[in-house]
Amino acid sequence: VSSQYCTVEEFVDAYCDLHIYKIGTKYKALMRKSLSEGWKTNVGESEIQEVPVQDKYKVWIDEVANLFGGLLLCSLEAVVDIAGKEYIIEVNDCAMGLLGDGQDEDRKHMADIVINEMETHCKPPAVPPPKPPPPASDAGVAQTHLLAMQRV
Repeated sequence: VSSQYCTVEEFVDAYCDLHIYKIGTKYKALMRKSLSEGWKTNVGESEIQEVPVQDKYKVWIDEVANLFGGLLLCSLEAVVDIAGKEYIIEVNDCAMGLLGDGQDEDRKHMADIVINEMETHCKPPAVPPPKPPPPASDAGVAQTHLLAMQRV
């Protein structure tokens, strides 16, 4: 981080890692469990499965979205230790790594959200069409009537 100091964090003996996504109004949670014997859950072969989105996960990801102004696309990652305790280790905006079988559907949903937002917020201002000049014959008739009324 800097040449001025260093940080030390407690080692977490991870059982798995958890990925929670918010894509528009859709929530998704995936658990990734390493099949290797190493301490890192994201290295080597792993098993990925979708898990139920608990209410606390919705609160976490909604707080992340609100913290950054109401993000429509965001994710967070947590490490789960062998006792089941979760440690949030990372939050992401739209630069999120998608996992699992539903990646194509998630990408399409993300693209639809972006296109909708661009169509809503990036339209050029509407310019009203110019008013046509009055027809020449009507202007002449109006002047003739005006002159005739002044003489009377």
